[in-house]
Amino acid sequence: MRPLIVASLPIKKIEDLKLIGNFLDADLIELRLDYLKDREVSVISDYFEFLDKYRNKLIITLRDKAEGGINELADELKISLLKELYDKQFLYDVEVSFLQKHNVPYDNAIVSIHYFNYLPTSEKVKEIVSKFYEKAFSVKIAVLGLKGYKEVILPLLEYENVTVIPMSNNPLERIAVGLLGSKLVYSYAIEPLAQGQLYYKKVIQIFDYINNIITSSSVT
Repeated sequence: MRPLIVASLPIKKIEDLKLIGNFLDADLIELRLDYLKDREVSVISDYFEFLDKYRNKLIITLRDKAEGGINELADELKISLLKELYDKQFLYDVEVSFLQKHNVPYDNAIVSIHYFNYLPTSEKVKEIVSKFYEKAFSVKIAVLGLKGYKEVILPLLEYENVTVIPMSNNPLERIAVGLLGSKLVYSYAIEPLAQGQLYYKKVIQIFDYINNIITSSSVT
Protein backbone atom coordinates (compact mmCIF):
# COMPACT_ATOMS: atom_id res chain seq x y z
CA MET A 1 0.00 0.00 0.00
CA ARG A 2 1.52 3.31 -1.03
CA PRO A 3 1.65 6.35 1.25
CA LEU A 4 -0.62 9.34 0.84
CA ILE A 5 1.06 11.95 -1.35
CA VAL A 6 0.80 15.48 0.04
CA ALA A 7 1.29 18.50 -2.23
CA SER A 8 2.32 21.47 -0.09
CA LEU A 9 0.95 24.77 -1.37
CA PRO A 10 2.17 28.11 0.04
CA ILE A 11 -0.72 30.54 0.46
CA LYS A 12 1.05 33.89 0.11
CA LYS A 13 -2.13 35.85 -0.49
CA ILE A 14 -5.79 34.97 -0.01
CA GLU A 15 -6.31 34.72 -3.77
CA ASP A 16 -3.94 31.71 -3.81
CA LEU A 17 -6.76 29.61 -2.36
CA LYS A 18 -8.16 29.54 -5.89
CA LEU A 19 -5.18 27.39 -6.90
CA ILE A 20 -6.43 24.39 -4.93
CA GLY A 21 -8.30 22.99 -7.91
CA ASN A 22 -5.04 22.65 -9.86
CA PHE A 23 -3.68 19.97 -7.54
CA LEU A 24 -6.60 17.62 -6.93
CA ASP A 25 -4.66 14.66 -8.34
CA ALA A 26 -2.60 14.70 -5.12
CA ASP A 27 -4.02 12.64 -2.26
CA LEU A 28 -3.90 15.67 0.02
CA ILE A 29 -3.10 19.36 -0.44
CA GLU A 30 -1.40 21.13 2.43
CA LEU A 31 -2.36 24.81 2.65
CA ARG A 32 0.55 26.59 4.32
CA LEU A 33 -1.31 29.52 5.84
CA ASP A 34 1.73 30.67 7.82
CA TYR A 35 2.86 32.43 4.64
CA LEU A 36 0.08 34.93 5.39
CA LYS A 37 0.14 37.76 7.92
CA ASP A 38 -2.11 37.74 11.00
CA ARG A 39 -4.63 40.12 9.44
CA GLU A 40 -5.02 37.79 6.44
CA VAL A 41 -5.23 34.62 8.53
CA SER A 42 -7.92 36.27 10.64
CA VAL A 43 -10.32 36.32 7.66
CA ILE A 44 -9.72 32.72 6.53
CA SER A 45 -12.95 31.66 8.21
CA ASP A 46 -14.78 33.81 5.67
CA TYR A 47 -13.61 31.32 3.04
CA PHE A 48 -14.69 28.13 4.81
CA GLU A 49 -17.70 27.76 2.51
CA PHE A 50 -15.33 27.78 -0.48
CA LEU A 51 -12.86 25.44 1.22
CA ASP A 52 -15.57 23.01 2.32
CA LYS A 53 -15.97 21.56 -1.18
CA TYR A 54 -12.33 20.47 -0.96
CA ARG A 55 -12.45 19.53 2.71
CA ASN A 56 -11.52 15.85 2.23
CA LYS A 57 -8.47 16.91 0.25
CA LEU A 58 -7.00 19.52 2.58
CA ILE A 59 -4.48 19.80 5.39
CA ILE A 60 -4.53 23.24 7.01
CA THR A 61 -1.16 24.23 8.45
CA LEU A 62 -0.23 27.31 10.47
CA ARG A 63 3.37 26.39 11.13
CA ASP A 64 5.07 28.01 14.11
CA LYS A 65 8.09 30.05 13.06
CA ALA A 66 10.29 28.12 15.49
CA GLU A 67 9.43 24.96 13.56
CA GLY A 68 9.91 26.24 10.03
CA GLY A 69 6.99 28.65 9.64
CA ILE A 70 7.31 31.86 7.66
CA ASN A 71 5.37 34.44 9.68
CA GLU A 72 4.87 34.52 13.43
CA LEU A 73 1.15 34.22 14.16
CA ALA A 74 -0.44 35.27 17.44
CA ASP A 75 -1.20 32.24 19.63
CA GLU A 76 -4.74 33.46 20.28
CA LEU A 77 -5.46 33.65 16.57
CA LYS A 78 -4.06 30.18 15.96
CA ILE A 79 -6.02 28.67 18.86
CA SER A 80 -9.26 30.22 17.62
CA LEU A 81 -8.74 29.03 14.06
CA LEU A 82 -7.71 25.49 15.02
CA LYS A 83 -10.81 25.09 17.20
CA GLU A 84 -12.99 26.30 14.36
CA LEU A 85 -11.28 23.90 11.95
CA TYR A 86 -11.87 21.09 14.43
CA ASP A 87 -15.57 21.93 14.72
CA LYS A 88 -15.90 21.95 10.93
CA GLN A 89 -13.97 18.65 10.65
CA PHE A 90 -11.06 19.94 8.60
CA LEU A 91 -7.77 18.09 8.84
CA TYR A 92 -5.08 20.34 10.28
CA ASP A 93 -1.49 20.17 11.47
CA VAL A 94 -0.58 21.25 15.01
CA GLU A 95 2.83 21.10 16.66
CA VAL A 96 3.59 19.09 19.78
CA SER A 97 5.15 22.24 21.25
CA PHE A 98 1.88 24.13 20.72
CA LEU A 99 -0.16 21.35 22.34
CA GLN A 100 2.15 21.48 25.35
CA LYS A 101 1.28 25.16 25.84
CA HIS A 102 -2.38 25.30 24.85
CA ASN A 103 -5.53 23.22 25.19
CA VAL A 104 -6.23 22.56 21.52
CA PRO A 105 -7.99 19.43 20.21
CA TYR A 106 -5.81 17.08 18.17
CA ASP A 107 -8.22 14.18 17.56
CA ASN A 108 -7.76 13.10 13.94
CA ALA A 109 -5.23 15.90 13.38
CA ILE A 110 -1.62 15.72 12.23
CA VAL A 111 0.56 16.19 15.30
CA SER A 112 4.03 17.30 14.28
CA ILE A 113 7.47 18.04 15.62
CA HIS A 114 10.51 19.28 13.72
CA TYR A 115 14.11 18.88 14.80
CA PHE A 116 16.20 21.45 12.94
CA ASN A 117 19.11 21.99 15.30
CA TYR A 118 19.88 18.66 16.94
CA LEU A 119 19.18 14.96 16.74
CA PRO A 120 16.76 13.69 19.40
CA THR A 121 17.18 10.32 21.03
CA SER A 122 15.11 7.45 19.73
CA GLU A 123 13.60 7.06 23.20
CA LYS A 124 12.44 10.69 23.29
CA VAL A 125 10.79 10.50 19.88
CA LYS A 126 9.07 7.22 20.70
CA GLU A 127 7.75 8.80 23.89
CA ILE A 128 6.15 11.60 21.85
CA VAL A 129 4.70 9.21 19.29
CA SER A 130 3.27 6.94 21.99
CA LYS A 131 1.53 9.90 23.63
CA PHE A 132 -0.30 11.12 20.54
CA TYR A 133 -0.56 8.43 17.86
CA GLU A 134 -3.76 6.74 19.03
CA LYS A 135 -5.89 9.87 18.65
CA ALA A 136 -4.02 11.62 15.83
CA PHE A 137 -4.55 11.14 12.10
CA SER A 138 -0.77 10.90 11.98
CA VAL A 139 2.17 11.86 14.16
CA LYS A 140 4.74 13.57 11.93
CA ILE A 141 8.40 13.57 12.91
CA ALA A 142 10.80 15.63 10.79
CA VAL A 143 14.50 15.18 11.52
CA LEU A 144 17.51 16.91 10.01
CA GLY A 145 19.86 14.57 8.17
CA LEU A 146 22.50 14.51 10.89
CA LYS A 147 24.73 11.51 11.59
CA GLY A 148 22.66 8.73 13.09
CA TYR A 149 19.24 10.12 12.08
CA LYS A 150 18.18 6.92 10.31
CA GLU A 151 18.53 5.01 13.58
CA VAL A 152 16.11 7.51 15.11
CA ILE A 153 13.37 7.60 12.48
CA LEU A 154 13.28 4.08 11.03
CA PRO A 155 12.08 2.33 14.21
CA LEU A 156 9.10 4.72 14.25
CA LEU A 157 7.71 3.03 11.15
CA GLU A 158 6.44 0.18 13.32
CA TYR A 159 3.52 2.51 14.13
CA GLU A 160 0.82 2.46 11.45
CA ASN A 161 -0.06 6.15 11.47
CA VAL A 162 3.35 7.75 11.79
CA THR A 163 4.86 10.05 9.16
CA VAL A 164 8.62 10.44 9.12
CA ILE A 165 10.44 13.09 7.15
CA PRO A 166 14.20 12.92 6.63
CA MET A 167 15.24 16.54 6.04
CA SER A 168 18.20 15.90 3.78
CA ASN A 169 19.19 17.04 0.31
CA ASN A 170 18.57 13.55 -1.05
CA PRO A 171 14.91 13.36 -2.17
CA LEU A 172 15.15 9.59 -2.56
CA GLU A 173 15.16 9.28 1.22
CA ARG A 174 11.61 10.62 1.31
CA ILE A 175 10.62 7.99 -1.24
CA ALA A 176 12.39 5.30 0.78
CA VAL A 177 10.53 6.04 4.04
CA GLY A 178 7.28 6.04 2.07
CA LEU A 179 8.05 2.54 0.85
CA LEU A 180 8.94 1.48 4.38
CA GLY A 181 5.64 2.63 5.88
CA SER A 182 5.50 6.39 6.39
CA LYS A 183 1.80 7.31 6.23
CA LEU A 184 2.39 10.57 4.34
CA VAL A 185 5.05 11.70 1.88
CA TYR A 186 5.32 15.47 1.52
CA SER A 187 6.09 17.02 -1.86
CA TYR A 188 5.62 20.45 -3.37
CA ALA A 189 2.84 21.87 -5.52
CA ILE A 190 4.58 24.94 -6.95
CA GLU A 191 7.98 25.37 -5.29
CA PRO A 192 10.00 23.36 -2.73
CA LEU A 193 9.17 24.39 0.83
CA ALA A 194 11.72 22.16 2.55
CA GLN A 195 14.90 20.20 1.90
CA GLY A 196 14.50 17.15 -0.30
CA GLN A 197 10.96 17.84 -1.53
CA LEU A 198 10.12 16.60 -5.02
CA TYR A 199 7.37 17.87 -7.31
CA TYR A 200 4.20 16.04 -6.32
CA LYS A 201 3.44 14.69 -9.80
CA LYS A 202 6.91 13.14 -9.91
CA VAL A 203 6.31 11.48 -6.54
CA ILE A 204 3.00 10.06 -7.77
CA GLN A 205 4.74 8.73 -10.90
CA ILE A 206 7.46 7.07 -8.83
CA PHE A 207 5.05 5.27 -6.53
CA ASP A 208 2.73 4.28 -9.38
CA TYR A 209 5.74 2.83 -11.22
CA ILE A 210 6.85 0.87 -8.15
CA ASN A 211 3.31 -0.40 -7.55
CA ASN A 212 3.10 -1.56 -11.17
CA ILE A 213 6.32 -3.52 -10.72
CA ILE A 214 5.01 -5.11 -7.52
CA THR A 215 1.68 -5.96 -9.14
CA SER A 216 3.34 -7.45 -12.21
CA SER A 217 5.68 -9.56 -10.05
CA SER A 218 2.81 -10.92 -7.98
CA VAL A 219 0.88 -11.92 -11.13
CA THR A 220 3.80 -13.76 -12.71
